[in-house]
Amino acid sequence: MQNSRLAEILATFSKEELKDFGKFLQSPFVKTRRNIMPLFELLKSVHPDFAKLDDREKFFGQLFRGEKFSEKKLINLTSDLTKEAENFLKHVALENSETDSLLFLSKGYYDKKLLTHSMRVLNSFEKKLQPGFSPGKDYYAKLRQSEFLKGAYFTQKNDFGGLIETKKRYFEASAVQFIFDYIQLLSSVETILTTYGKPLGNKFIESVFSLVDIDKLFAEIDKSNISHKYLIALHYYYLKTITEPENKDHYYRLRDELYGNLDKLDREERYIIFNQLSNYCLEEVSRKNEPFFKEALDVCRKMIESGSYSFSENEFMQVMTYRNIILLSNAVKDDKWFEYFIENHGELLSPEYREDMKNFALGNLWFLRKDFEKSLVSISKIQNEFFLFKSDLRNILLKIYYELGYYEQAYSLIDSYKHFLSSTKEISKEYIVQYEAFIRRYLQLLKIKSGKSRDLPGIIRKELSRETRIVNRNWLIEKADELIK
Repeated sequence: MQNSRLAEILATFSKEELKDFGKFLQSPFVKTRRNIMPLFELLKSVHPDFAKLDDREKFFGQLFRGEKFSEKKLINLTSDLTKEAENFLKHVALENSETDSLLFLSKGYYDKKLLTHSMRVLNSFEKKLQPGFSPGKDYYAKLRQSEFLKGAYFTQKNDFGGLIETKKRYFEASAVQFIFDYIQLLSSVETILTTYGKPLGNKFIESVFSLVDIDKLFAEIDKSNISHKYLIALHYYYLKTITEPENKDHYYRLRDELYGNLDKLDREERYIIFNQLSNYCLEEVSRKNEPFFKEALDVCRKMIESGSYSFSENEFMQVMTYRNIILLSNAVKDDKWFEYFIENHGELLSPEYREDMKNFALGNLWFLRKDFEKSLVSISKIQNEFFLFKSDLRNILLKIYYELGYYEQAYSLIDSYKHFLSSTKEISKEYIVQYEAFIRRYLQLLKIKSGKSRDLPGIIRKELSRETRIVNRNWLIEKADELIK
């Protein structure tokens, strides 16, 4: 029972939702021929541990006492209740969306030829409808339905002026929706090509690409007085940061459009754009583009301040985002904001990660403040075998050991780190190259500091200044400079 579709649905219900579902099943609109209430009551009694009902013959006996076991009868009864659970989900979804409810009510009036009432409901609908581009909002598709229903009203009234205006709004909404879809498709195609090295492979779509000049189209839109132009601009510059990443102007235009319209966008939309800004910055950071270290941290700050760190209020911040904020705070050396972030935003993470990530953050904060003993204490509290970022953990431990002069521990960790990198499948080859470069340079400096090498740190310093595919480069340069002095 526990692996059935019905169990999957009911397992998501709260006690209050189960109670509402029970009331729903007693509605005269539930037209199943079978009595499904005993099955519901039995499932309710074990909710959410449906594994208790996995013995199907015993399960059947609880429902039909004294009857011979019938698989077919049990399947039919379960299917009926599953269908009603899905109907309940549709009912709740419609009830929770005020705009969808109004739109369906207007269509109900339209189907009954009560067009004046249909128009009255549409006026309320448009006041509630919020512009946006997120799939969940589906703004322009709803707007088109509204304008279609209005057209029937104006036709009945012989109001051709009103009919023409509603037709114009209908086709404008269709055109804008096409532009959104077209830009999203272009973005996806570019991402698929760069990530997986595969073209789309659809000749019809490719022919559409060849016929539409998105730059010319946007230039015309930019000069027009079309409503919600900022939404198209966000989509356009989002695309350009993907297709022309070398042109930094596109990034700054996207950022400025987002920051200037934050109050007009819902959380899902803000999250999508912030995610792209963050990805762009991190790509520049990986190329050692120094100005983008601060830019990336500023984007993270703004993202948190605007509550845009996750797709919805019910979701936690991704652990990778939290980790990137730690590393960026270190790189920018903003220890005050870093401390504020640790103290005030730990709850943004899922509870299972909070303690380890807090200790990792504190370890980095104390290291930034050059209190290496405290840094080591915090890092030592991390459950190493479960920690997500094993390379990050080894990197900071190596730096702590170097600063404290714990040479034996450092040499031992280098050996285990090399073995880890040679056998791991958790890390991409690109990052393995950067980590191995760090170990190589670290070992050179460690040998000089511990008296095991007479290599000249000045030569290492010169080579490091030209090296880009390496982590912790600035720290290594700083240590080489100290050895030179």
